[in-house]
Amino acid sequence: MKYRIYVVDDDRHYARMLSYRLDKNANYHVKVFHSGEEVLKGLDEKPDLVLLDIMMPGIDGVEVLRQMNTRMPDVPVIMVSAQGVIDTAVEAMKIGAYDYITKGQDDLVKLDSIVRNVLEKVSLEREVETLRSEVSEKYKVKGMIGESPVMLEVYRMIQKATRGDLTVAIHGESGTGKELVAKAIHYASGRKRGPFIVVNCAAIPRDLMESEFFGHEKGSFTGAHARKIGKFEQADGGTIFLDEIGELDHDLQAKLLRALQEGEITRVGGSDTISFNARVISATNKNLINMIREGRFREDLYYRLFQFPIPLPPLRDRGSDVLLLTNHIFRDYISNHPDFKGKKISTQARRAIEKHAWPGNVRELKSAIERAILLSDEAEISAADLMIADLNPISAWADRMTLAEAARRPFRTPAVSRPQPEPVHHSTPGSGNDADDLDFDEVEVPIDDGDGSIVSLEELKQRAVERAYRLCDRNVDRAAVELGIGRATMYRLLKKFEIME
Repeated sequence: MKYRIYVVDDDRHYARMLSYRLDKNANYHVKVFHSGEEVLKGLDEKPDLVLLDIMMPGIDGVEVLRQMNTRMPDVPVIMVSAQGVIDTAVEAMKIGAYDYITKGQDDLVKLDSIVRNVLEKVSLEREVETLRSEVSEKYKVKGMIGESPVMLEVYRMIQKATRGDLTVAIHGESGTGKELVAKAIHYASGRKRGPFIVVNCAAIPRDLMESEFFGHEKGSFTGAHARKIGKFEQADGGTIFLDEIGELDHDLQAKLLRALQEGEITRVGGSDTISFNARVISATNKNLINMIREGRFREDLYYRLFQFPIPLPPLRDRGSDVLLLTNHIFRDYISNHPDFKGKKISTQARRAIEKHAWPGNVRELKSAIERAILLSDEAEISAADLMIADLNPISAWADRMTLAEAARRPFRTPAVSRPQPEPVHHSTPGSGNDADDLDFDEVEVPIDDGDGSIVSLEELKQRAVERAYRLCDRNVDRAAVELGIGRATMYRLLKKFEIME
C-alpha cells in the first residue's frame, strides 16, 4: 500500500525538489499544492502526511493547520519554515503539528528519516485501529450466540447499558458468559477506544488486593521496589471489569465504595489523590443479598454497583440455544484443528445434549464438545463420547475408570433436567412420606454391600446424597440438579444426614 503525501508550498521550485526527493521511494505517492486554498479544497481525499509551508500568501500554513485539525485531526503535519520563522514553526507544533523542518540543505537530509518515522506511526495507528475494529466486532451483541427469549432480553439490556456510564452488575451462574457481556458493553459504548481492564477478585491474594486496585508507592511495604500503577488508573478513559466481586475482602469494600463515589483513589503508601474516569462493570455468581444479611457484603456498595443489573440465564433455561452453541463450538474447534475435519455430531449425541442440565453452563458444554471430538474414534460423535452420562466427567476418575471405560459408559438421562418448584407438604424424616425426595428408579446406587444383607431405603438415600454432593464438588445446586430434586430438599437432606460441613 502506498502512502499518500501532500506537499504544500507556494515556492514551486522548492515544492518540486521535495516532491522529487520523496518520489524516489516507491511506497510514496506525492501530490503537490501551491496555496492554502488549493490544499483545503483537495482534502476530500485523506492524505497520510502533509508537508506544509508556513509563509504563503492568502491562507497561510498556520491557518491551514488549524482547519486540518478540525477536519482531519489524525493526519500528521510537518511544517516547513524559512530560516527566520522558527518561532512560528514552534508555535505551530503547540497547535498540533507533528514536527518542522527549515528550508536548508541540512534539514533536507533529515527529511527522509522524519517522514519515515511519521509514517511508521501512521502504520501502527492503523494496525491498532484494525485490531480495535476486530475486537469490537467480536464482542458486539450480534456476535453473541442465542435466540431464546431470555437471551433477546439480555441483548436488549446490553444495548441500553451502552447508552450511559452507570455501573453495571452482571450476575449469573458460573460459565454463563459474564465477561463476554462486559466486553460487549465496553466495545459497543463510547469508551470502546479506551482500555478494558479485567480484575479477578478471586485470584488475587487478600493482602495484595488494595495494591492491585489502587497501586502503591515505592517502599510502601516489603517488596514494593518501585511505584506501581493500579488497575483503576490503567482503566482511565475506559472500563474496569471487577469479576467475582463477591470475593472482595470486607475491609477493601469500604475503600472501593469511596473510590466509586469520589472518582478518586490514593496509592498504597501515598498521600496524593488521583482522579480516574473509568466505567465500572462487576460480575458475581454469588447471592449478594444473602451475603449482606450475613454481614459479608456492604449494602451501600451493593447499591453503588447494582445501578444497572443484568441477570444472565443458565444454559438449562435457554431452550434450543444449547444446540446453536453446540454447532458454534464444534465448528470453531474443527476450523482450528483441521485434523478432525469430517467429524459430525450424531443425533443421539444431540438429544443427550438437549436433555442434559449443564450445571457448568457454556463452559461445561464447550469442554464436553471439545473432549468428545478428541475421544471419538468414529466419524460421528456419540452420546458416550460426551461423558455426561453421570454427574460429571470427574466421576469417571472418582470411580477409578479409565477414559475408555468412561467413554463406553451408557448415557443415562436424569429424572428432570433442572430443579423443580417444590410441592408444599409436611413430612417426618424417615416416615416414607417425602414426596419430593429421591426417585430411586433413577439413582444408581448398589442395593447391597455384597454380603447378602439388605440395605434400607434410608441408607440408600444417604449414599445417593453423599455421592452427588462429593462428585459435584460440594456444589448444592448442581447436586440437586443431578439427583432431580429441589434445592431446598437437597439442603434438608444434607442437614438431616449431617453431610454438609
